Amino acid sequence: MGQCAVAWQRVLRHLGFTGELYADDVAPQWRSLVRPASELRPAADDLVLYHHGIASPLAGRLMHLPCRRAVVFHNVTPAHFYAGTRLAEPLIAGRAQLAALAEFVEFSIGVSEFNARELREAGHTNVHVVPLFVEPDRFTAPVADQSWLSRFRDAGRPRVVSVSRVVPHKRMEDLLTLHSELKRIAPRAELWIVGGFAPGNAAFKKLAARARELGGVTFLGRVSHAQLVAAYRSADVFMSMSEHEGFGVPLIEAMACDVPVLAYGAAAVPETMGGAGIVFDEKNFAALAELVQLVSNDLALRASLVEGQRRRVAELSFQNTLTRFKDALAVRSGPSRASKGKPKLAVVVQRFGDTLTGGAEAHAREVALRLSDHAHVEVLTTCARDHLTWKNDLEPGAERDGPLTVHRFPVRRARSMRPFNRLSDSLFTTPQDFVAETHWLAEQGPDSPELLKAIAARRDDFDAFLFFTYLYAPTVWGVPLVADKALVVPTAHDEPPLRFGAMNDVFEVPRVLLCNTPEEMQLIEAHFPKVTRRRVVGVGIEPKKGKPERFREQFGIDGPYLLYLGRMEAGKGVLELAKRHQALVDDFHDAPTLVLAGSGEVAPRGRRIISTGRVDEQTKWDALAGALAVVVPSRYESLSLLTLEAFAVGAPVLGNEACAVVAGQLTRSGGGLTFDLSSDESYRNGVQQLGAQRELFGRQGRHYAAGVKWERVIDAYLQEIELIRRDT
Repeated sequence: MGQCAVAWQRVLRHLGFTGELYADDVAPQWRSLVRPASELRPAADDLVLYHHGIASPLAGRLMHLPCRRAVVFHNVTPAHFYAGTRLAEPLIAGRAQLAALAEFVEFSIGVSEFNARELREAGHTNVHVVPLFVEPDRFTAPVADQSWLSRFRDAGRPRVVSVSRVVPHKRMEDLLTLHSELKRIAPRAELWIVGGFAPGNAAFKKLAARARELGGVTFLGRVSHAQLVAAYRSADVFMSMSEHEGFGVPLIEAMACDVPVLAYGAAAVPETMGGAGIVFDEKNFAALAELVQLVSNDLALRASLVEGQRRRVAELSFQNTLTRFKDALAVRSGPSRASKGKPKLAVVVQRFGDTLTGGAEAHAREVALRLSDHAHVEVLTTCARDHLTWKNDLEPGAERDGPLTVHRFPVRRARSMRPFNRLSDSLFTTPQDFVAETHWLAEQGPDSPELLKAIAARRDDFDAFLFFTYLYAPTVWGVPLVADKALVVPTAHDEPPLRFGAMNDVFEVPRVLLCNTPEEMQLIEAHFPKVTRRRVVGVGIEPKKGKPERFREQFGIDGPYLLYLGRMEAGKGVLELAKRHQALVDDFHDAPTLVLAGSGEVAPRGRRIISTGRVDEQTKWDALAGALAVVVPSRYESLSLLTLEAFAVGAPVLGNEACAVVAGQLTRSGGGLTFDLSSDESYRNGVQQLGAQRELFGRQGRHYAAGVKWERVIDAYLQEIELIRRDT
């Protein structure tokens, strides 16, 4: 039920609803994604969707909440499967609660028609069917754990896989009986059972003993998503012997992995199968063993089964669930009316202000200010100043920033970087499921429910919403709320979160992506085959006249210097740059000074390294005007504004060759060179060549920068806003 709740939260955003998840028991590490039910305080017009599958105190509380109420029924396992155990009573009580809820809910949802019938039998009247869905892209061959695929490639055949918890109604003993029959005709047959189990449980011990006796049986337990996909894709047949299912998600997951599915036709199983795979209504184990052998070896039969299963997976799509949910909620969507006169624009960005460091934030502010000459612009942002902790350093509410009205909303919880980095390390190495990715997004933040509510509540106040940066929760969760009015400046670069399927809503559903460089657009196209319309817009530059002597005097700099200007963070490559420069100084007594201008979490030290801290706008131009060259060590950029600014004043640029965006800027302009950030020799050669040919590189860069104009950029934004107004 938990996975369904997280997935349906996404569905609801696509229908314009914000909301949060609540549960009775929430482990501390999940508090960013799920809140304790004790904190639930709905307003009178809020809708609470209660997911029901067993007796819970939440059911009783739901009846008395002063708000709109609905129930989502996943079915309650019949108690006779658990007779004599402590679960029998909660299961009996769960069905009683279902009946009691009938008069207290506005409508009810069954995840299958089978469940919907039970809702009606329990007295529910306004009943809808909203099936669960599976995203096929999460079950493709590249997602599978490759080490598992290699490990099991030469194991015994045929291989039967079943995925479920090891509990009574799943009938694991029937799987073992089938395996026994299968081994009579295929001695190397294997049975894999994927799912949680209790090793100390007497029933499990009995199953395990029988499995050891038979041989060829593996209880894999809980596995990662990538391992799950590998298990499916290593199977010859997926088998379900379950005698009670309210839907049966593993059936569809197996279909998405192109594994022929055989399932006992109990409860909702025939409905879920939808005519695909093979449903049997009698457990004749000898005959089933022959069938497994046939399906494993008959290529034509397998191909026919897989083709039908693909059609079934396509039917149980995200879009199907969205449409069914829309009917259940009686959502009536229609075009909003375009404003008269100047367009009205909301700019959504995680932080905003003239004193904040950060390329995307500076980009957002510059664009907002320039658009304010042509549109009524308001900014929706958070109270955070620090992009690491998201601490609420600024006051909530509205304020003026020149021609802009800035609305600040509080961040619900600060971020602790050590746990967050550990979580990132654990998720970035292999593909994940949607829940894990959503958990990461909640931890990434900034988590501001009030900001999301404002986006949803004010969708008709604006002609367009302009979101900056794909990487943060306000964009990922905000774009679906206003997709038909959403413009996104993704500022994407090649990093692990770009591979998250949860990012589909940023790159597939808005009206248009406004990219900074051709390389960024190509990167997005490579990762998102269904990407929405996109264009390269970029930025403009208006250089100020700099006085290098003033900068030298202010910071006591003698002789030539190299300049890095930006956030002082390890992720920007600053520490590696300092190492390369220290090696240069060790080898050459006349090496230039490295000036690091910016603030952040690291402060490299060394001979001929000067850290200035954050500098103001004029000091930046003073520094650029006098630099021998500007160094851009970052590997991850969607656009290097610093590179363009250096070009504008005739300063050549030495950029990290691993950053495709910067390398592309340098190739197109001829305004500098790339180097290997891990190589002392490469850095040394780059510095020497730029120094020797500074005039040539500077002239070429200046010529390129002369064509980078804000007028062209702003015209592109206005064109996109006008397209939305024309369609509303």
